[in-house]
Amino acid sequence: MTLTALLALSASASAAVTGGGVPAPAPAATMSQPTLVGYAELPADTFAAGPASGAWNGEGVRGEARFSRQPVQGFSGVQRLAGGSFMFLSDNGFGSKANSADYLLRLYRVSFKGQQQAGSVPQVGSFVQLRDPDKRVPFRIVNENSAERLLTGADFDPEGFVVAPDGTLWVGDEFGPYLLHFSADGVLLEAPIATPNLAGLPTLNGGKPVVVGHRGSSGTRPEHTLASYREAIAAGADFIEPDLVVTKDGVLVARHEPVIAVVGADDKVIEATADVHSRPEFRDRLTTKTLDGVQVRGYFVEDFTLAELKTLRAVERLPKLRGTAYDGQFEIPTLAEVIALVRETEAKTGRKVGIYPETKHPTYMQQVAGFNTSQLLIDTLVREKFTDPSRIYIQSFEVGNLKELNSTIMPKAGVNIPLVQLVSSPDEPAYDLKAAGDTRTPADMLSDAGLREIASYADAVGPYKRWVIDDQCQVTDFVSRAHAAGLPLHPWTFRNEPTYLLPCYGGDPKAEMRQALWAGVDGFFTDFPATGAEVVREFTTAEVRSPQNPAFANGQPNVSNLPSSGGYEGLAISPDGKTIYALLEKTVQGDPKGTLRLHAFDLATRQWSLAGRLALDSDAEAIGDLTAVNATQYLVIERDNKQGAEARAKRIYLLDLARKNADGTFQKTLVADLMNLADPQRLSPNSVNGVLGFPFFTIENVLVLDKNTILVANDNNYPATGGRGADVKDDTEVLWIRLPQPLNLAR
Repeated sequence: MTLTALLALSASASAAVTGGGVPAPAPAATMSQPTLVGYAELPADTFAAGPASGAWNGEGVRGEARFSRQPVQGFSGVQRLAGGSFMFLSDNGFGSKANSADYLLRLYRVSFKGQQQAGSVPQVGSFVQLRDPDKRVPFRIVNENSAERLLTGADFDPEGFVVAPDGTLWVGDEFGPYLLHFSADGVLLEAPIATPNLAGLPTLNGGKPVVVGHRGSSGTRPEHTLASYREAIAAGADFIEPDLVVTKDGVLVARHEPVIAVVGADDKVIEATADVHSRPEFRDRLTTKTLDGVQVRGYFVEDFTLAELKTLRAVERLPKLRGTAYDGQFEIPTLAEVIALVRETEAKTGRKVGIYPETKHPTYMQQVAGFNTSQLLIDTLVREKFTDPSRIYIQSFEVGNLKELNSTIMPKAGVNIPLVQLVSSPDEPAYDLKAAGDTRTPADMLSDAGLREIASYADAVGPYKRWVIDDQCQVTDFVSRAHAAGLPLHPWTFRNEPTYLLPCYGGDPKAEMRQALWAGVDGFFTDFPATGAEVVREFTTAEVRSPQNPAFANGQPNVSNLPSSGGYEGLAISPDGKTIYALLEKTVQGDPKGTLRLHAFDLATRQWSLAGRLALDSDAEAIGDLTAVNATQYLVIERDNKQGAEARAKRIYLLDLARKNADGTFQKTLVADLMNLADPQRLSPNSVNGVLGFPFFTIENVLVLDKNTILVANDNNYPATGGRGADVKDDTEVLWIRLPQPLNLAR
């Protein structure tokens, strides 16, 4: 029978095999732990026909070939053929893209006879050569101009394969990572299928979280200046935030507070956003006012005309933290000028950035300055013809003005702009409620009843970030409760400086942002929108790409979001033959540490979906293989990056796709500790006192033989040493393991 026919038959082979496939059961006394019932070794120096190999070093420099033929190993995937033999997939060759250009990618037929005899040698038979004669690969390969276009380890890194019901082969690749589709005799049938970036963030509507440039890019430029807003837009902010106060002549300008310089009794500036105190012509404007119940001495915007304000220059509000390099360079902008900047960006780039204005202290502005800033805001937006609800949010810490906007001002103007109720820390109630004698606290406003009340007049909520993640770095239930009320949420404020970060983040602002995104926030305010946009891109970049992705070799910027050698290490097919499950070996940038994405690929529709995530054990660093047990349960190998005497984590788990933990990761059950296998028959020469450890760096082959028995084999990373001794070349060891508890096989 031809190898192609054997492959086709293997797609429909039954779960049980006869003859040499599964050894006889081990003695009952050993069944309390996984027990070795079969063993075979394939010597490291096993070669097959083919050109000389091993001429390239790790820097991609070619020298003399080390081998006259093609090494058969190491093996990174296994499937059973009809008749009891097996098909093993060789991986990329000598360990890297740079040194494997002369290693040919193949699948080898391997037969085992007498595997219960220690030291028996498997028989390597024919092979399937993977190749691309029809030029399906869209990038340059090593054998680009040859007729057969044989694929090499510098083109792809195959780390798992399955046989589809039609007999064709599907191979998982680490370099892309890609899914590769071959005929049964190894011809690539279609272009490599890239991996979409399906982050699966739990936002309210499943959309991309928005990055709001808090007062622009206020961490790098003086806040509320056109320079700060321009910097935020260039950094990738989706919205820029102008806090709005009003001048003496009724013009809305961007300042964080109506007071632009706070001055102490000693005549020293306590805090300022403009250089007004250094201007003698305005000394008569220094005064004391009551701002939201607090006496403040300083200079107030409502005491200046716009023309007077335009003579001032912005200064850094936090000079000790952020320096004074840009002091005195920028004007105070009007809201109309901020809108003009956004339009200028759109005209030049086509990018539609939004604005996120806040009406500052509306009660104070009405009572002291004599202006209804909510009405002024809508009048300005209508006059500037900037009322697209997809490009504006209006926010306020007070409640009354949002209700007035919702019920009266916006309907009268014929506009419908989303409103956001800001909520401060627990000890800072909304001022208009406090002034009216309303005793509601921020906690009351963010209770379930309070959120339902907010949803009656506003479209989103903007909480202080500790309502989402507490001061112990624990995610609260606030996101789920806000979403249950139909409210997206945009917490504030995320900053890069360590002084603003909790100790648990280790000085890494991205860690805080990632935790908020995984908590389900729909956007966030940040003084450093470049950092915020970078973190969001980790989740929303179109594809998952490793550093070895060939796109980067073709001149594209290397924006990989997956560690090196982190692509598809495990590949399995559902028992009904309809879905391929592809498990990444390492964590996608931005995902929770130690979690691996399991992708599902529908063979009929060619559509990807995210099946979920596997959480590795704390001492594990990668996975080795994936294989089906039944429709919802799969075996997975977890491993550390150690070998020999240092190896600890070499385990096989039963993964349940239908059951998830509280954090959303799959539930798993330990099936076998490969460092502690009973060997009562002394089948392996490496057993000690009747116990076999399997301390290889990579173990990349697992296959269910029947409900009681699995086959496991290492990838020997030829010509590596270390698993069985520092100077001993690693052989490929194949284990037949009887499990203490039977698996529930697909029927």
